[in-house]
Amino acid sequence: MEYASGLIKLKPGTEDKVEQWEKVISSRLDEAAATLKDEYVQIESWFKVEIDNKKYLLWYLRAKSIEQVFEISMQLKHPIDKFHYELMTEITATNGNVLATPLIDIPRE
Repeated sequence: MEYASGLIKLKPGTEDKVEQWEKVISSRLDEAAATLKDEYVQIESWFKVEIDNKKYLLWYLRAKSIEQVFEISMQLKHPIDKFHYELMTEITATNGNVLATPLIDIPRE
């Protein structure tokens, strides 16, 4: 398994859109889970973070292949994928993607 994480710096004033995104994904968990199955994702988690009065989303992903996850998800097979990518484009600040350097991931398997 591979894993990845990162921060997405939010454009100021996009908190309502983040809340909308959270509600839509939460209300369509079956569809979101189907995308994870197609992408061979084991875990996908999202968190809100505030650092120095700037807002971010923190994401974590564990999958068979991180590269494959993005290749498959960009095919937009599921409508929820299109919704997700469009909203992320709206809320992400310029140069707002910060990838984390993986160090340790401890699965219980």
